[in-house]
Amino acid sequence: MNRRLAARSAIAPLIAVAGVAGILALTACAPLDRALGLRGVACASWVAFTSDEERAESADAVVIVTDIVPDGTVDIMGYDANAYRVTVIDVEKGDLVVPSNPIRVGSTADACSAHPYGESGDQMLQGDPLRLYLDRGDDIWTTLTPFDGAHLVDERDQPTR
Repeated sequence: MNRRLAARSAIAPLIAVAGVAGILALTACAPLDRALGLRGVACASWVAFTSDEERAESADAVVIVTDIVPDGTVDIMGYDANAYRVTVIDVEKGDLVVPSNPIRVGSTADACSAHPYGESGDQMLQGDPLRLYLDRGDDIWTTLTPFDGAHLVDERDQPTR
């Protein structure tokens, strides 16, 4: 057998073994990450809405709510976010029924920021009543963004109960 052919024959199994070892090493990282409490992070780039009309167009529902009560946390995009029980008193867009039983709303947070709800804090804690711009999640309604999902309702715009 020629020397070149013998060298190629010896190298091919080494490359295959190295490839398999590399794949095993990569798959072994996932359990190690979990064991160490590490997880990958993907950060959202939030839309900056310039008007209530833009917010409403992007939302699955727009509602006026009152009686905002903290209700633990909920997973939104892989992160724990504040959750609230709210009473819907008016529906401007969407298929929610008024008067309603309280609904659960997750307050979307920016988990990649030092201030997940911005410098002002959680938008759901501004007061009451609030106009919420909501996305329909699998199990829960969520605010559009950490910054553009809830706004105090002006006295002139408040619906009568």
